[in-house]
Amino acid sequence: MKSHTYKLMGMAALMLGLAQGCTDFVDLKSPTVVNRDEYFNRESDMTAAVNGMYNSLRGYYGNYFVVAELPSDNTETNNANLAYADMDQQTWLNNNSYIQSLWLGSYSTISRANIILDKIDAVTMNDNLKKQYKGEALFVRSLMYFHLAQFFGDVPFILKEVKTEAEAYSYLREPVSKIYAQLETDLKAAAEGLPPTYTGADVGRVPKGAAQALLGKLYITTKQFDKAVPVLKAVKDDGDFELLDNYEDVFSVTKRNNREILYSVQYLGNGNGEGSSFCIRFAPFGSGTDVTTGGFAAGSNQGTEDLFNAFEAGDLRRAVAIARYPATGALYTRKFIDRPIANNEGNNNWPVLRYADVLLMYAEALNETGATGEAIKPLNEVRKRAGLEDAEDVGQIALRDLIQKERRVELCFEGHRWLDLQRTGAMLTVMRDYKEKYKGVGYLVENYDIKDRNVLYPIPFRERSLNPDLGQNLGYD
Repeated sequence: MKSHTYKLMGMAALMLGLAQGCTDFVDLKSPTVVNRDEYFNRESDMTAAVNGMYNSLRGYYGNYFVVAELPSDNTETNNANLAYADMDQQTWLNNNSYIQSLWLGSYSTISRANIILDKIDAVTMNDNLKKQYKGEALFVRSLMYFHLAQFFGDVPFILKEVKTEAEAYSYLREPVSKIYAQLETDLKAAAEGLPPTYTGADVGRVPKGAAQALLGKLYITTKQFDKAVPVLKAVKDDGDFELLDNYEDVFSVTKRNNREILYSVQYLGNGNGEGSSFCIRFAPFGSGTDVTTGGFAAGSNQGTEDLFNAFEAGDLRRAVAIARYPATGALYTRKFIDRPIANNEGNNNWPVLRYADVLLMYAEALNETGATGEAIKPLNEVRKRAGLEDAEDVGQIALRDLIQKERRVELCFEGHRWLDLQRTGAMLTVMRDYKEKYKGVGYLVENYDIKDRNVLYPIPFRERSLNPDLGQNLGYD
């Protein structure tokens, strides 16, 4: 869907979103605001609500790299922002602003999806469009809960509109297993209601393949590899998506929503602040206008030498994935290159799911079910595009490591590395080894504090202050 179609009129925007704080629940009758219950009764109302749900993903993914890449061995910050440094060095506390924003952004988006799912059945509208909108809402809600469970573990699990303060406080943390079981049901339902592709102004909405891919990722995360195989194979066999011949084209602002992209969050530099700032925030610190324009090149998410060295000789992806700025030697990604006029005016979308990810998940699922010989085939599709020789059948254990390495270099800077390390149980070992190897060499690596508790983020201080019954993850105050 084109970015401009995400816009909500101010009236609709006021009626959407999870109440954040006590005063938001006060029952006030305003003559200038339409009551929520009086609003959702037409097809156009539901269209505005769904577009508003998508719109909330812009803010969420605008900072996603801080929680999903920066704590890993892929990237580091050269930014004076202390909250960035805490994420980079794993010294975060329960008051870290980015962890707080991750929680609030997730539940705000979930609230929008819940309102849609609560209201839409009573609305008279085109049946196919109703199924599509329900599928979109189920996908977005599932995406948010999937991330919440991965980042925080047990979390409040809300599947309907919250209307009162008392009701909001009644939701306590639910087991991850319960959440994942519901997401499996919801993603299957989403896939049933979503079309395989879109055209025109609807390009950019969630298609069926994205719901299937997220379901496959859920199965991979929960180690249900036998279930993941047919789901990911279906995405491959349907033929709606494919690898582009040129890796750089996948990320080009002139080739947005190409056939490798299953789903990406849409940004548009149209002068209205609906664009992204990835190109500016990721540009090497001190590079001026050499790499990007429109703002201060912040070096907020620079590459590490370890990531640079992870690429094999002759890998065609490295020049795009992680380049070296000659003047300072800083490493940065060229996946988000653009020349916007200002902050929040970039045209770079955020790729949430793309076909290379599907192929690598499919390879992983096949390998873990014992089909190592078959697992090499999707892996080698990705390697061939990179100009690399085919991997050989080296046995399940060695292939497992090779697939994870391939995921690292193929998907770097796209928000996969941290969660891959966590779901495979490798984070503590990898990051402790990284600290020992790069102390005094990497950017402030000697300050890294890789505690056992860091496998999960803390429940934010604000949330526990409002509701102490939420409890806290092990090792945090």
